[in-house]
Amino acid sequence: MRTAFNTLALITAICLTDSKSLTAQDAEQPTPATEDVATDKNDAPQKVEGVTFSGLPVEQIRTALSEWLAAAGVEEDVVQQVTRQWSDEQSLAGSSREELLDQLVMTFAKVDPATRRLVQDSYGPGPLQSVILDGIREAPIYRNQVKQFQARWLVQHRYYDEALPLLTELTPDDQVDPAGLLFYRAICQAELLNRREALDSISLLLNNTLDVPDRFRVVAEMLQKQLSGQKDEGMDKVAQLMKDVERRLDLGRPGEKTQEQEDAVIAAFDKLLEELDQQKQQQQQNGGGGGGSQNNQSGAQGANASRIKGSTADGEADRKELTEEGKWGMVDKKAEAKARELIRSKFPPNFLDQIGRYTKKLAEQKK
Repeated sequence: MRTAFNTLALITAICLTDSKSLTAQDAEQPTPATEDVATDKNDAPQKVEGVTFSGLPVEQIRTALSEWLAAAGVEEDVVQQVTRQWSDEQSLAGSSREELLDQLVMTFAKVDPATRRLVQDSYGPGPLQSVILDGIREAPIYRNQVKQFQARWLVQHRYYDEALPLLTELTPDDQVDPAGLLFYRAICQAELLNRREALDSISLLLNNTLDVPDRFRVVAEMLQKQLSGQKDEGMDKVAQLMKDVERRLDLGRPGEKTQEQEDAVIAAFDKLLEELDQQKQQQQQNGGGGGGSQNNQSGAQGANASRIKGSTADGEADRKELTEEGKWGMVDKKAEAKARELIRSKFPPNFLDQIGRYTKKLAEQKK
Protein backbone atom coordinates (compact mmCIF):
# COMPACT_ATOMS: atom_id res chain seq x y z
CA MET A 1 0.00 0.00 0.00
CA ARG A 2 1.33 3.44 -0.87
CA THR A 3 1.16 6.39 1.50
CA ALA A 4 0.34 9.88 0.30
CA PHE A 5 3.35 11.63 1.81
CA ASN A 6 5.32 11.58 -1.44
CA THR A 7 2.33 12.43 -3.62
CA LEU A 8 4.15 15.31 -5.29
CA ALA A 9 7.73 14.76 -4.19
CA LEU A 10 8.52 13.98 -7.80
CA ILE A 11 7.41 17.49 -8.74
CA THR A 12 10.52 18.94 -7.15
CA ALA A 13 12.69 16.32 -8.82
CA ILE A 14 11.42 16.79 -12.38
CA CYS A 15 12.01 20.17 -14.02
CA LEU A 16 8.89 22.27 -13.60
CA THR A 17 10.09 24.74 -16.19
CA ASP A 18 12.05 24.57 -19.40
CA SER A 19 15.78 25.24 -19.24
CA LYS A 20 15.13 28.46 -21.15
CA SER A 21 12.39 29.58 -18.78
CA LEU A 22 12.84 32.66 -16.61
CA THR A 23 12.59 30.66 -13.39
CA ALA A 24 14.25 27.44 -14.50
CA GLN A 25 15.99 25.23 -11.95
CA ASP A 26 18.09 22.14 -12.50
CA ALA A 27 16.82 18.84 -11.09
CA GLU A 28 17.23 15.12 -11.55
CA GLN A 29 14.40 13.00 -12.88
CA PRO A 30 13.48 9.99 -10.74
CA THR A 31 12.48 6.59 -12.03
CA PRO A 32 8.67 6.45 -12.30
CA ALA A 33 6.91 4.15 -9.87
CA THR A 34 5.64 0.91 -11.35
CA GLU A 35 3.26 -0.09 -8.58
CA ASP A 36 -0.23 -0.91 -9.79
CA VAL A 37 -2.96 1.20 -8.26
CA ALA A 38 -6.65 0.38 -8.30
CA THR A 39 -8.53 3.14 -10.07
CA ASP A 40 -12.01 4.30 -9.16
CA LYS A 41 -14.12 4.25 -12.33
CA ASN A 42 -15.53 7.63 -11.33
CA ASP A 43 -11.99 9.04 -11.43
CA ALA A 44 -11.17 7.74 -14.90
CA PRO A 45 -10.20 10.63 -17.18
CA GLN A 46 -12.67 11.43 -19.91
CA LYS A 47 -11.92 13.49 -22.99
CA VAL A 48 -14.17 16.53 -23.43
CA GLU A 49 -15.37 16.09 -26.98
CA GLY A 50 -15.04 19.03 -29.34
CA VAL A 51 -12.63 20.96 -27.08
CA THR A 52 -8.97 21.47 -27.95
CA PHE A 53 -6.61 23.94 -26.32
CA SER A 54 -3.74 25.06 -28.53
CA GLY A 55 -2.87 28.50 -27.17
CA LEU A 56 -3.35 31.94 -28.66
CA PRO A 57 -2.13 32.09 -32.29
CA VAL A 58 1.06 34.07 -32.76
CA GLU A 59 -0.67 36.48 -35.13
CA GLN A 60 -3.33 37.20 -32.50
CA ILE A 61 -0.60 37.79 -29.91
CA ARG A 62 1.14 40.24 -32.26
CA THR A 63 -2.06 42.18 -32.93
CA ALA A 64 -3.00 42.41 -29.26
CA LEU A 65 0.56 43.38 -28.32
CA SER A 66 0.65 46.12 -30.94
CA GLU A 67 -2.59 47.56 -29.58
CA TRP A 68 -1.24 47.37 -26.05
CA LEU A 69 1.96 49.22 -26.99
CA ALA A 70 -0.06 51.93 -28.71
CA ALA A 71 -2.28 52.35 -25.64
CA ALA A 72 0.81 52.58 -23.44
CA GLY A 73 2.23 55.41 -25.53
CA VAL A 74 5.55 53.65 -26.05
CA GLU A 75 8.34 55.44 -27.91
CA GLU A 76 8.76 54.53 -31.56
CA ASP A 77 12.21 52.97 -31.20
CA VAL A 78 10.90 50.56 -28.56
CA VAL A 79 7.92 49.69 -30.75
CA GLN A 80 10.25 48.91 -33.65
CA GLN A 81 12.45 46.74 -31.43
CA VAL A 82 9.44 44.77 -30.19
CA THR A 83 8.04 44.46 -33.71
CA ARG A 84 11.30 42.97 -34.99
CA GLN A 85 11.39 40.49 -32.15
CA TRP A 86 7.84 39.31 -32.78
CA SER A 87 8.33 39.19 -36.55
CA ASP A 88 11.08 36.57 -36.45
CA GLU A 89 8.99 33.68 -37.74
CA GLN A 90 11.80 31.14 -37.49
CA SER A 91 12.49 31.97 -33.85
CA LEU A 92 8.82 32.00 -32.93
CA ALA A 93 8.16 28.70 -34.69
CA GLY A 94 10.96 27.06 -32.70
CA SER A 95 9.73 28.36 -29.34
CA SER A 96 7.62 26.35 -26.95
CA ARG A 97 4.40 27.80 -25.59
CA GLU A 98 6.10 28.34 -22.25
CA GLU A 99 8.90 30.27 -23.95
CA LEU A 100 6.37 32.40 -25.81
CA LEU A 101 4.73 33.26 -22.49
CA ASP A 102 8.08 34.29 -21.05
CA GLN A 103 8.92 36.34 -24.14
CA LEU A 104 5.61 38.16 -23.92
CA VAL A 105 6.06 38.97 -20.23
CA MET A 106 9.60 40.20 -20.97
CA THR A 107 8.13 42.47 -23.63
CA PHE A 108 5.73 43.92 -21.08
CA ALA A 109 8.69 44.41 -18.71
CA LYS A 110 10.48 46.59 -21.26
CA VAL A 111 7.63 49.05 -21.08
CA ASP A 112 6.11 48.69 -17.62
CA PRO A 113 8.21 49.19 -14.43
CA ALA A 114 5.88 47.06 -12.28
CA THR A 115 6.25 44.12 -14.66
CA ARG A 116 10.01 44.66 -14.75
CA ARG A 117 10.11 44.39 -10.96
CA LEU A 118 7.97 41.24 -11.07
CA VAL A 119 10.36 39.59 -13.51
CA GLN A 120 13.40 40.58 -11.47
CA ASP A 121 11.82 39.24 -8.26
CA SER A 122 11.02 35.96 -9.99
CA TYR A 123 14.71 35.16 -10.24
CA GLY A 124 15.00 35.05 -6.45
CA PRO A 125 13.24 33.40 -3.51
CA GLY A 126 10.57 36.08 -3.39
CA PRO A 127 8.16 37.17 -2.23
CA LEU A 128 6.73 38.56 -5.44
CA GLN A 129 5.12 41.95 -5.25
CA SER A 130 1.73 41.73 -6.93
CA VAL A 131 1.13 43.89 -9.98
CA ILE A 132 -1.85 46.21 -9.71
CA LEU A 133 -4.04 45.53 -12.73
CA ASP A 134 -5.08 49.04 -13.71
CA GLY A 135 -4.69 51.22 -16.78
CA ILE A 136 -2.91 49.39 -19.59
CA ARG A 137 -2.53 46.40 -17.26
CA GLU A 138 -6.26 45.78 -17.51
CA ALA A 139 -5.95 44.66 -21.12
CA PRO A 140 -6.70 40.90 -21.42
CA ILE A 141 -3.44 40.19 -23.27
CA TYR A 142 -1.53 41.60 -20.30
CA ARG A 143 -3.74 40.55 -17.41
CA ASN A 144 -4.14 36.89 -18.36
CA GLN A 145 -0.50 36.20 -19.17
CA VAL A 146 1.00 38.05 -16.21
CA LYS A 147 -1.37 36.28 -13.83
CA GLN A 148 -0.21 32.91 -15.15
CA PHE A 149 3.43 33.99 -14.94
CA GLN A 150 2.98 35.00 -11.29
CA ALA A 151 0.99 31.87 -10.44
CA ARG A 152 3.68 29.66 -11.95
CA TRP A 153 6.28 31.15 -9.62
CA LEU A 154 3.95 30.70 -6.63
CA VAL A 155 3.42 27.02 -7.43
CA GLN A 156 7.13 26.39 -7.87
CA HIS A 157 7.71 27.87 -4.42
CA ARG A 158 4.78 25.96 -2.84
CA TYR A 159 2.48 28.94 -2.26
CA TYR A 160 -0.48 26.94 -3.47
CA ASP A 161 -3.14 28.89 -1.55
CA GLU A 162 -2.18 32.10 -3.38
CA ALA A 163 -1.63 30.47 -6.76
CA LEU A 164 -4.88 28.53 -7.10
CA PRO A 165 -7.26 31.54 -7.18
CA LEU A 166 -5.14 33.11 -9.94
CA LEU A 167 -5.14 29.91 -11.99
CA THR A 168 -8.85 29.27 -11.43
CA GLU A 169 -9.74 32.71 -12.83
CA LEU A 170 -8.01 31.92 -16.13
CA THR A 171 -9.34 29.84 -19.02
CA PRO A 172 -7.12 27.82 -21.39
CA ASP A 173 -8.62 29.47 -24.49
CA ASP A 174 -7.29 32.89 -23.39
CA GLN A 175 -3.75 31.77 -22.63
CA VAL A 176 -0.51 31.67 -24.60
CA ASP A 177 0.43 28.54 -22.66
CA PRO A 178 -2.72 26.49 -21.85
CA ALA A 179 -0.70 23.39 -20.95
CA GLY A 180 1.15 25.33 -18.26
CA LEU A 181 -2.12 26.70 -16.90
CA LEU A 182 -3.70 23.24 -16.53
CA PHE A 183 -0.53 21.62 -15.22
CA TYR A 184 0.09 24.12 -12.43
CA ARG A 185 -3.61 24.23 -11.60
CA ALA A 186 -3.60 20.45 -11.15
CA ILE A 187 -0.55 20.66 -8.89
CA CYS A 188 -2.27 23.25 -6.68
CA GLN A 189 -5.48 21.27 -6.50
CA ALA A 190 -3.65 18.07 -5.59
CA GLU A 191 -1.55 19.75 -2.91
CA LEU A 192 -4.60 21.46 -1.40
CA LEU A 193 -6.40 18.10 -1.22
CA ASN A 194 -8.87 18.82 -4.02
CA ARG A 195 -8.32 15.39 -5.54
CA ARG A 196 -11.21 15.17 -7.99
CA GLU A 197 -10.66 18.72 -9.27
CA ALA A 198 -7.00 17.85 -9.83
CA LEU A 199 -8.00 14.78 -11.82
CA ASP A 200 -10.30 16.93 -13.98
CA SER A 201 -7.46 19.36 -14.73
CA ILE A 202 -5.10 16.51 -15.54
CA SER A 203 -7.67 15.00 -17.88
CA LEU A 204 -8.02 18.28 -19.79
CA LEU A 205 -4.24 18.55 -19.97
CA LEU A 206 -3.64 15.04 -21.26
CA ASN A 207 -6.69 14.64 -23.50
CA ASN A 208 -7.61 18.10 -24.77
CA THR A 209 -4.39 20.11 -24.95
CA LEU A 210 -1.89 20.31 -27.81
CA ASP A 211 1.89 20.57 -27.46
CA VAL A 212 2.10 19.40 -23.85
CA PRO A 213 5.79 19.33 -22.80
CA ASP A 214 7.10 15.84 -22.11
CA ARG A 215 8.00 16.65 -18.50
CA PHE A 216 4.44 17.90 -17.88
CA ARG A 217 2.97 14.78 -19.43
CA VAL A 218 5.20 12.41 -17.42
CA VAL A 219 4.45 14.11 -14.12
CA ALA A 220 0.73 14.45 -14.91
CA GLU A 221 0.40 10.76 -15.75
CA MET A 222 2.19 9.74 -12.55
CA LEU A 223 0.08 12.13 -10.49
CA GLN A 224 -3.09 10.90 -12.16
CA LYS A 225 -2.22 7.33 -11.25
CA GLN A 226 -1.48 8.23 -7.67
CA LEU A 227 -4.55 10.41 -7.14
CA SER A 228 -6.80 7.76 -8.68
CA GLY A 229 -5.52 5.27 -6.13
CA GLN A 230 -5.99 7.55 -3.13
CA LYS A 231 -8.96 7.61 -0.81
CA ASP A 232 -10.57 10.65 0.75
CA GLU A 233 -10.57 9.10 4.20
CA GLY A 234 -8.57 6.79 6.46
CA MET A 235 -4.79 6.65 6.29
CA ASP A 236 -4.65 8.56 3.01
CA LYS A 237 -6.59 11.44 4.55
CA VAL A 238 -4.32 11.58 7.62
CA ALA A 239 -1.21 11.48 5.45
CA GLN A 240 -2.41 14.25 3.12
CA LEU A 241 -3.40 16.53 5.99
CA MET A 242 -0.08 16.04 7.78
CA LYS A 243 1.81 16.78 4.57
CA ASP A 244 -0.16 20.00 4.11
CA VAL A 245 0.52 21.13 7.69
CA GLU A 246 4.23 20.42 7.30
CA ARG A 247 4.32 22.53 4.13
CA ARG A 248 2.60 25.45 5.83
CA LEU A 249 5.00 25.30 8.77
CA ASP A 250 7.99 25.09 6.40
CA LEU A 251 6.75 28.33 4.84
CA GLY A 252 6.51 29.92 8.29
CA ARG A 253 2.73 30.06 8.33
CA PRO A 254 1.40 28.84 11.69
CA GLY A 255 -1.82 30.84 11.34
CA GLU A 256 -5.49 30.00 11.53
CA LYS A 257 -5.60 27.84 8.39
CA THR A 258 -2.66 25.77 9.61
CA GLN A 259 -4.31 25.33 13.00
CA GLU A 260 -7.52 24.22 11.28
CA GLN A 261 -5.54 21.60 9.40
CA GLU A 262 -3.87 20.48 12.63
CA ASP A 263 -7.30 19.96 14.18
CA ALA A 264 -8.36 18.04 11.09
CA VAL A 265 -5.29 15.80 11.42
CA ILE A 266 -6.12 14.98 15.02
CA ALA A 267 -9.80 14.35 14.26
CA ALA A 268 -8.93 12.09 11.31
CA PHE A 269 -6.29 10.29 13.34
CA ASP A 270 -8.74 9.72 16.21
CA LYS A 271 -11.26 8.27 13.79
CA LEU A 272 -8.63 6.05 12.22
CA LEU A 273 -7.48 4.66 15.59
CA GLU A 274 -11.05 4.04 16.69
CA GLU A 275 -11.81 2.13 13.49
CA LEU A 276 -8.68 0.03 13.91
CA ASP A 277 -9.62 -0.75 17.50
CA GLN A 278 -13.12 -1.78 16.44
CA GLN A 279 -11.72 -4.05 13.73
CA LYS A 280 -9.41 -5.70 16.23
CA GLN A 281 -12.21 -6.26 18.73
CA GLN A 282 -14.43 -7.68 15.99
CA GLN A 283 -11.74 -10.15 15.03
CA GLN A 284 -11.34 -11.20 18.65
CA GLN A 285 -15.09 -11.74 18.99
CA ASN A 286 -15.28 -13.81 15.83
CA GLY A 287 -12.37 -15.96 16.94
CA GLY A 288 -13.06 -16.30 20.66
CA GLY A 289 -16.79 -16.94 20.92
CA GLY A 290 -18.11 -15.88 24.34
CA GLY A 291 -17.29 -12.89 26.43
CA GLY A 292 -18.74 -10.50 23.89
CA SER A 293 -20.01 -8.01 26.45
CA GLN A 294 -16.65 -7.79 28.16
CA ASN A 295 -14.83 -7.46 24.84
CA ASN A 296 -17.14 -4.68 23.71
CA GLN A 297 -16.53 -2.78 26.91
CA SER A 298 -12.77 -3.14 26.66
CA GLY A 299 -12.90 -2.20 22.99
CA ALA A 300 -14.69 1.03 23.77
CA GLN A 301 -12.15 1.82 26.46
CA GLY A 302 -9.32 1.08 24.03
CA ALA A 303 -10.73 3.40 21.40
CA ASN A 304 -11.11 6.21 23.92
CA ALA A 305 -7.61 5.70 25.27
CA SER A 306 -6.11 5.77 21.81
CA ARG A 307 -7.46 9.20 21.03
CA ILE A 308 -5.05 12.11 20.80
CA LYS A 309 -4.79 13.74 24.20
CA GLY A 310 -7.33 16.49 24.76
CA SER A 311 -9.74 15.12 22.18
CA THR A 312 -13.03 14.52 23.98
CA ALA A 313 -14.85 14.11 20.69
CA ASP A 314 -14.01 13.93 17.03
CA GLY A 315 -12.27 17.13 15.98
CA GLU A 316 -11.80 18.49 19.51
CA ALA A 317 -8.07 18.62 20.17
CA ASP A 318 -5.57 20.43 22.34
CA ARG A 319 -2.52 21.22 20.24
CA LYS A 320 -0.63 22.40 23.34
CA GLU A 321 -0.25 18.79 24.47
CA LEU A 322 2.36 18.05 21.81
CA THR A 323 5.65 18.01 23.71
CA GLU A 324 8.99 19.42 22.66
CA GLU A 325 10.20 15.91 21.89
CA GLY A 326 7.47 15.48 19.33
CA LYS A 327 5.43 12.92 21.30
CA TRP A 328 2.00 12.06 20.05
CA GLY A 329 0.24 13.68 23.02
CA MET A 330 -1.65 10.51 24.03
CA VAL A 331 -3.41 10.08 27.36
CA ASP A 332 -0.53 7.92 28.62
CA LYS A 333 2.44 5.95 27.37
CA LYS A 334 0.46 2.71 27.31
CA ALA A 335 -2.17 4.26 25.01
CA GLU A 336 0.51 5.66 22.72
CA ALA A 337 2.20 2.25 22.53
CA LYS A 338 -1.14 0.68 21.66
CA ALA A 339 -1.76 3.22 18.90
CA ARG A 340 1.68 2.62 17.49
CA GLU A 341 1.13 -1.13 17.51
CA LEU A 342 -2.20 -0.78 15.72
CA ILE A 343 -0.63 1.31 12.97
CA ARG A 344 2.46 -0.88 12.73
CA SER A 345 0.29 -3.94 12.14
CA LYS A 346 -1.91 -2.33 9.48
CA PHE A 347 0.13 0.20 7.52
CA PRO A 348 3.47 0.60 5.73
CA PRO A 349 6.59 0.88 7.94
CA ASN A 350 7.30 4.51 7.02
CA PHE A 351 3.89 5.68 8.27
CA LEU A 352 5.09 5.74 11.88
CA ASP A 353 8.20 7.65 10.87
CA GLN A 354 6.08 10.23 9.08
CA ILE A 355 3.88 10.71 12.13
CA GLY A 356 6.97 11.16 14.28
CA ARG A 357 8.40 13.80 11.96
CA TYR A 358 5.06 15.56 11.78
CA THR A 359 4.63 15.82 15.56
CA LYS A 360 8.22 16.96 15.96
CA LYS A 361 7.61 19.69 13.38
CA LEU A 362 4.61 20.89 15.39
CA ALA A 363 6.62 20.78 18.60
CA GLU A 364 9.41 22.88 17.09
CA GLN A 365 6.87 25.43 15.92
CA LYS A 366 5.54 25.82 19.47
CA LYS A 367 8.92 26.56 21.08
